Amino acid sequence: KSAPDGYTLLLASDIQMAINPHIYKALPYNPARDFAFVVQAAFIEFVLSVHPSIPANNLTELIAHLKANPGKYSYGSSGYGSTHHLSMELLKSTTGIDMVHVPYKGSGQILPDLISGQVQLSTAGISQTMPYVRSGKLKAIAVGSAKRLDAAPGVPTMAETLPGFEANASWNYFAPAGTPREIVLQLNAEINRILQMDDIRERFISQGLIIIGGTPERLAERMKSDYVKWGKVVKDIGLKVE
Repeated sequence: KSAPDGYTLLLASDIQMAINPHIYKALPYNPARDFAFVVQAAFIEFVLSVHPSIPANNLTELIAHLKANPGKYSYGSSGYGSTHHLSMELLKSTTGIDMVHVPYKGSGQILPDLISGQVQLSTAGISQTMPYVRSGKLKAIAVGSAKRLDAAPGVPTMAETLPGFEANASWNYFAPAGTPREIVLQLNAEINRILQMDDIRERFISQGLIIIGGTPERLAERMKSDYVKWGKVVKDIGLKVE
């Protein structure tokens, strides 16, 4: 509801913007109608990690073990409808495995419980997870990105085992609907320029982020595809949040 003058922007995840219309009955905004798409900033990449007690060192072994033990293991997420939740549900529906969902109020509690074995699987950010992987407290199974990450080059992608599988999110800039096209393009050009600065790129890579950039139309296409992709997951699991 801010003035469409280019001075107020929203930084938001594409997945949350795409799935909210599917899970909230009375959403007070329409992501496709009430915003001007500016630019994709960066992919937020996650790593599927497990407690060392699980006898699996790669995704093939993990799927086989979970199929042999349906409902025995639990995974933690940062809440119903979160990226972590839907990513794991997509993995379940793709592979036919059965796990118990344990929702948390945020991502901060998941890793301590995963390390202690309260839950046995989860997805979390690369920068938060890899120190525990290197110390042997967790095992990294796969990343949800389309290609291997510079921050964890030894961890395979899920797509290497499940062709076409991708589960990540992106941080994106939006402006209020009605923002003049010339202002949107000016913002787009400036953000793209900043994303290519060496110090910015280094900071992003260190956090396990993949810089994207591109046109407003690229963001619009991603939002459309996410709406369909994640909407199907929401429908399949019957998720509704009051």
